[in-house]
Amino acid sequence: GQALVHSDAVQAVGKIPLDVSALGLDALTLSGHKFAAPKGVGAMVLAEGVSLEAPFLRGGGQEARLRGGTENVSGIVGMGEAARIARDALAGEGVRLAGLRDGLEAQLRALAPDMVVFGAGAPRLPNTLLFAVPGLEAATALIALDLAGLSVSSGSACASGKVARSPVLAAMGVSPALAAGALRVSFGWNSRADDLSRFVAGFERVVSSLYQRRGQAA
Repeated sequence: GQALVHSDAVQAVGKIPLDVSALGLDALTLSGHKFAAPKGVGAMVLAEGVSLEAPFLRGGGQEARLRGGTENVSGIVGMGEAARIARDALAGEGVRLAGLRDGLEAQLRALAPDMVVFGAGAPRLPNTLLFAVPGLEAATALIALDLAGLSVSSGSACASGKVARSPVLAAMGVSPALAAGALRVSFGWNSRADDLSRFVAGFERVVSSLYQRRGQAA
């Protein structure tokens, strides 16, 4: 038989337009908390005419016998309402988030001209910026930024606690040394321009320390 095509669309829902049929997908999965729905609820969306040969989770006969277990009704309703709000705000919010991302990228490049932005020039999500400054370890930057009251990440939440390099960056041909400095800044519905100013001020201290060490070693 023919294989089904599934996409993990968790990061994309609520950020960019999605159409299962237009993408040629048979199924996609999403997580509600990524678009301000209650945490702990998600969904698998099947294209029209697609059916699963076996239950996703065996048990009772809930959800047309595809997933056993008592439905989280309040979570499902909350996710539906959050999806409606996200859909209605999608165009304007995408532009706003991209503006914040691009503004931060420009300010960081002014501080660190050798900064590398991963995915620059390619279609990418409007709300995330993944970058690295050669010679700056992500762990060092995370500690310094955390002390300044700024929360960023060095990888996805599902990789928390792992010290291995990002397999995605490795597949992109990024050197291990540069990948070790990858930092991800994410924006959301409550992000504002003054958040950028706070981040730039905190990051300026981190970069200044790096460049000062470089000058002393030269």
